[in-house]
Amino acid sequence: MDSDIASLHKILKDETRRKIILLLNEKDSLSYTGLMDGLQNFSTGLLNYHLKVLSDLLSKNDKSEYILTEKGKLALKLLVEFPEENRQRLGLKPKWWRKFWIVSGILAMAFLIIHLASYFLGYTDLAGFYRGILWIVGAIGITYMIQHIIKEVISEKSQLKMQRILLFVFGIVGIGGFLWIALMGFFYLSGIRSAFSPVLDNLSFAVILLIISYIVGAFVGDWISKRRTRIDQI
Repeated sequence: MDSDIASLHKILKDETRRKIILLLNEKDSLSYTGLMDGLQNFSTGLLNYHLKVLSDLLSKNDKSEYILTEKGKLALKLLVEFPEENRQRLGLKPKWWRKFWIVSGILAMAFLIIHLASYFLGYTDLAGFYRGILWIVGAIGITYMIQHIIKEVISEKSQLKMQRILLFVFGIVGIGGFLWIALMGFFYLSGIRSAFSPVLDNLSFAVILLIISYIVGAFVGDWISKRRTRIDQI
């Protein structure tokens, strides 16, 4: 075992070989062309040389794509002792980066569709539509900065506590806000809102729906934070 680790340290001294290991970990499997694309501006001769050095760490699957062997996974464990540091040094995006932008993109599109529908149906004016767009962009920017600080600046010991707090707040503001907009649109478009007109004016109706939406969002955010904490502790 000690000799294996010693040989791995020797193999992983080269930055290109470290990057190949991390790329395969990120993508699960890659073809020869995929490795060339991931390494960028790399000659086939050099890649062939590094693949030969990594022969014990790599194998091919049924699709003739490169995957990590058991020894390759051991090499990966050595690299991920300080995962974000290694990924930054090797020019790879941190793991949270892709998930963040996928979730942000889906939520932004949902908000945009609702705002567009509200504008074209006459429930909001052009100024309100622009404010909604600015709110979406601002929320994504602020969330990105907070996520960056949590993942790459704050110590690991404090990350779980910060994650729980932020997911709870996200549940209230993000999920609760989205639910409020969706419910407002539903009640107005379906005509159900008119049934409450004798007892509630527009402002009171909106405030009551907002409170209900924030409460639901808080419960959802708390559930997500507890579930995420359990997963991180496994």
